[in-house]
Amino acid sequence: MRTKRSINTSVLKLNGVEAVLIYIVLMVFFVIVSYPLIWTVYTAFKPQIEIFENPFKLPKEIFWGNFERAMGTAKFDIYLINSLIVVIPSLVGIIFLSTCCGYAFARFRFKASKKLFYLFLLGVMIPQHAIVVFVYKVISELHLVDTYSSLVLTYLSWIPVGVYIMHAYFLSIPDEILESAYVDGCKEFSIYWKIVLPLAIPSIATIAIYYFVWVWNNFLYPLLMIQSTEKNTIPLGLMLFKSKYTVDWGLQCAALTIASLPAILMYFIFQSYFVEGLTAGAVKG
Repeated sequence: MRTKRSINTSVLKLNGVEAVLIYIVLMVFFVIVSYPLIWTVYTAFKPQIEIFENPFKLPKEIFWGNFERAMGTAKFDIYLINSLIVVIPSLVGIIFLSTCCGYAFARFRFKASKKLFYLFLLGVMIPQHAIVVFVYKVISELHLVDTYSSLVLTYLSWIPVGVYIMHAYFLSIPDEILESAYVDGCKEFSIYWKIVLPLAIPSIATIAIYYFVWVWNNFLYPLLMIQSTEKNTIPLGLMLFKSKYTVDWGLQCAALTIASLPAILMYFIFQSYFVEGLTAGAVKG
């Protein structure tokens, strides 16, 4: 509540000129960010000849042929299913591991626990490209190349951001809530499952959105691990829509529009929790 009040006070102190300038900057930024997405969507409803006549003009009439070809001839529906097969278990595992590790680091104190936590967070600074050879070697030794499991296990290893967010939130929970649960005879797992997790829904929604977008759009690991065309995820499937000499822009924009919908829908569903989850651990109590 203190944070909200301070923000509202700072906004009220702005004079008319400052407010107008801020809104102008925000509108310019909005146009720069949103226009590529808007252009992709309305280009998906244009036949190829209209795109080459004037790529920036709105379609004369709605043309569904690009979507029909994407889901039919191009078999984009298979890539959607493959991505869901990878994303769903990855997301469930990431949320479970992030909440467990975050709760353990926040609640349990043992020798060198702080150092171990900071060592764990070093994973945030390691780019995925730096260890790609090592990851592939491990997956190859496990004989999991060209399987969905190779992607799921790889994504489960990238949880430092989720652990950091959950750790910050669990530290902000008042000790009195947990102590009263102990007095009532709750075991540690019951406190975690029945009390802490329901309170942590905003932070869980935040890491769910973050990791869903990352896993859904990840191109490097599917390119490295998947060898069969029928197991391609969406990023690999989109690459097949581009030939050596030409690009069917209508078909590719239709596929991009379909591929973007799940991430956009997920954000709009959980947007009320997103900012709250990012700032949940900023203020104690």
